[in-house]
Amino acid sequence: MPMLQSLPMPRNHTARHRLVRLLTPALLLLGCATLAGCSTRRSDELALRREFSVPWGASVVRYAASPEEPGWFGREGLKITMVFRLSPAAAETFSRSALRSGRWRPLPIPPAELRHLAGIRTAIASRTRMAQVTGTPLEPAGSIHNPSAGQMLESFQATLPPLPGVGWYQIRTAGDNIMGAPKRIISPLRNDVNDFMLAVLDPAERTLTIRVSSNY
Repeated sequence: MPMLQSLPMPRNHTARHRLVRLLTPALLLLGCATLAGCSTRRSDELALRREFSVPWGASVVRYAASPEEPGWFGREGLKITMVFRLSPAAAETFSRSALRSGRWRPLPIPPAELRHLAGIRTAIASRTRMAQVTGTPLEPAGSIHNPSAGQMLESFQATLPPLPGVGWYQIRTAGDNIMGAPKRIISPLRNDVNDFMLAVLDPAERTLTIRVSSNY
């Protein structure tokens, strides 16, 4: 990287910090230009920063992904949680922009939208259809192989990162290839989805939490 090597490093600590922040996007893009130079974590971070216009100065304070690496058929059943912490100024700017856009809704997330994120209606319909096709009666509602809607909602909520009581949220879905395909913002969510990106802005903690989920 001759271009980067030729840059003189400022002696002043503040100037050095500013230079590192300015170079961060360039370094990420350069590292992800080749498969060998970009880890899955870096690729996920870059995709989510771009998708939600996360300021480059925001730091990643939590990252969890399953599966961490793609298999034969990609990252099936993908689940990602990434938490960015914004500076006070960036958090204020991001919050103002989110409110002006009209595309973010106030927390808490209504139970009806959570049920659609969990795909509960689709899961119940699928079990019912399978029972009809096979001629096997459904087990009683609430049993281990036929959980109730309430049980499924409770299980789904347990998989989500902790949500603040006050803040803003946004839901995006692609329908396929959640990390690569164009997404659309749905507000409010009225139908089950088979993938989503749930972004939650917590102004008090200055965090932006993004949950990625796919059922394929």
